[in-house]
Amino acid sequence: MKYLYFIFLVLLVSILFIFVNLNPEHASIDLLFTDISGISIGFIIVYAIFIGALISLILQLPILLRSNKKKKNSQSDEDTKS
Repeated sequence: MKYLYFIFLVLLVSILFIFVNLNPEHASIDLLFTDISGISIGFIIVYAIFIGALISLILQLPILLRSNKKKKNSQSDEDTKS
């Protein structure tokens, strides 16, 4: 089981590497106040996926932490009843 995460990580990195190499065309990104040019389309998509996953994790942290706290409280209540 401990090697499953390592295999998944190696597979994910290799897929992202292949994806970046298959999209070498350069593009220009026009943000609100800046213009970024010279970045390949593959990197733009990989960065967008990574930033989306990071934002999703940050927004779900309060829910994840709250559910763990409720589980600990219910377990401590069951321990005191026994």
